This record gives sequence, C-alpha cells and structure tokens, in this order.
Amino acid sequence: MRIGVTTLGDHLPDPHTGVRVSTTQRFREFVELGVIAEQLGYDSYHLGEHHFCEYVLSSPTPVLAAVAERTGRVRLSTAVALLPHHDPVRIAEDYATVDQLSGGRVELLAGRGVFRDVYRQYGQDEAQSAAMLAESVDLIRRLWSEEVVSWSGTIRPPLDGVTLHPRPFQRPHPPIWLSASSEASVDRAVAIGCPIVIPTVSTGVALPAVLATRYRAGWERTGRDPAGALVGLHVHCYVGDGTTETARERWHRHQISYLEWVFSLARPGMALPPALAELGTPIAQAVCGSVDDVADTLARRVTAMGGVDVLLVQTDQGGLAWDEVGASLARFSASVVPKLKERVTDRRTD
Repeated sequence: MRIGVTTLGDHLPDPHTGVRVSTTQRFREFVELGVIAEQLGYDSYHLGEHHFCEYVLSSPTPVLAAVAERTGRVRLSTAVALLPHHDPVRIAEDYATVDQLSGGRVELLAGRGVFRDVYRQYGQDEAQSAAMLAESVDLIRRLWSEEVVSWSGTIRPPLDGVTLHPRPFQRPHPPIWLSASSEASVDRAVAIGCPIVIPTVSTGVALPAVLATRYRAGWERTGRDPAGALVGLHVHCYVGDGTTETARERWHRHQISYLEWVFSLARPGMALPPALAELGTPIAQAVCGSVDDVADTLARRVTAMGGVDVLLVQTDQGGLAWDEVGASLARFSASVVPKLKERVTDRRTD
C-alpha cells in the first residue's frame, strides 16, 4: 500500500484567528508540502485543480515542476486534473514535460469536477463531461504511447499525423487514474481501463467498499491483467499529539469551516446539513484523533474495501497553520503508517 499526501489548494482563513496567509505564501506551502512528503517517506504527492474560487490552485503543472526540481523520489500527481476543461494535446505536452524534469515520476489522476458553474464559465455542456473525459483519456494515451497519431473526435479539431514532443520519460506512458465516487464513474473507469481513487468526502463511509468491489468485479469480467485493477482511497485526516478529544478540539473548526465553504460552492444557498457538525459522520468523513484511533479507523475502512493500493491523506484544509500541517503528517508517517499496515487485513489474499 502506497501512502500519498494531497492538497486541493484551498486558501481559507484560520477559523480561530481569522488570519489568512498571503497567496504567495500559500503557493510556497504547496511546493514545500511536496518536499516534506518526500522527506517524511511518503510515496506520492497530489495537487488539486479548481477554477474561479478560493481553491487557488488552478494550474498544478508548474507547481509539480517546482516540486520535481527539489525532490528525487516522490511520485508527482494530480488530485484531480479536470480534463474536460483542457485541450488534451496540451495536457499531454505539459505532463510529459514534468515527467521528463522529474525523471519519470508523473502520474495523472483525472476527473470531471463537482462544480457545475465552471462548465458554464468555460462555455461547456456539463451533461457531456463524462464523454469528454473518456475521449480525453483515450487521446492522451495515444499521444504518449504512439509515435504518429491521427485522430478525430468531438473535443478538439482533428489531428493528422502528429508526434508529441516531448515524449514522456515513462514507457509506455505515465499512469492515468480516474476519480470514482459513484457506480457510473466506476463503470467508466473499467470501460476505459484505468485504476481509480475513491474520495470519501464525496461518498460516505460505506460506499467505498461497494465501489471497490464493483470495480474489481467489472475489471475481472474484461479479462484484463488483474494487476491493473488498482484502487485508491482519499481521506481527510488529522493526527493529534495526544488524545482523540484534544485532536478533535483543535481540528474540528478547520474541517467544518472547510466543509461549509465547499458546500456553499457546490450548491449556493444550501444550508449545511446538521450531520456536518460532528466529525466522523457519514457526511463529514474526516479521520481525526490520536495515533491509535486514526490507525484503527483507517484499518477498518481499508479492510472493508478488501485492501487498497494507494491511500491519500489530506490535512492542510481550512486554514490550518503550516506547522500543524507538518506535525500531523510527521505523526502519520512515523506512527500511524506502521500500525495501519500491521492492522490491515487484505481480503484479496484470504
């Protein structure tokens, strides 16, 4: 099981103090977080992409390039790249560039996004986003793996005998993952032939196990190599330095402030569901507590899914102070990860 660090790039004030760091500092934190992820022994670092809101991280590739220059081992990925909003040729070029700069450490985690208004601002029909995503993945794969590509489709003008430059460092191409938070998105990933990452903030506690089972069964029916059926889980997580109660007291307001803001973006004017007032509910999804409690909670979730290949942890949302972000990630890597790996039962080997 690989362990990765994720930031979606929100730029919110600290709810305890009302202080918001500068945009410049926030972007420096995005770079430093990738460096810290490598120093702490994490396997991968994942950057989000959003537009027209206080998710200020709208262009992950230059940040990944900056991280690539300061690291030498950690895998570099998105979480997620919103392919429907981009020309897949440019996406293929940009991530191939970072793949070369990093010596072959790039992965592409792609999705459609959850904010419908962004499609309106881009002049796109959100109802077509699933087809746009599938077509983009197909073209990016071909551009990365084939020397000469001729192509026609609906998302861009035709290509007539083009060769992508630079070629990616990895062969046949960097891995392409899809975000999956519904049965339809799982079935799409199977049809396209991509591994998946399930974001628990979108699914609830129980659904990831259902989705993982459906994905693996669908993959098996295709007759593809079982080794390609990789499943990831993305969780919001904070590890305190004492009891679970003190950890929740410290992080609770950051998480709730963040969720209130996200829900206001997703459905303007919608009241916050009462269940979000408590961490650990089927809606809030955060894993927060002492080292032992975090390890136990994650072990139960991972085991229920039949094991996962990648676990992504996100800690820095809601204006959490930079030193606390680093401290939580340090406790997770040093203390939670060993306990978690001991306690996880991979049902696929039973």
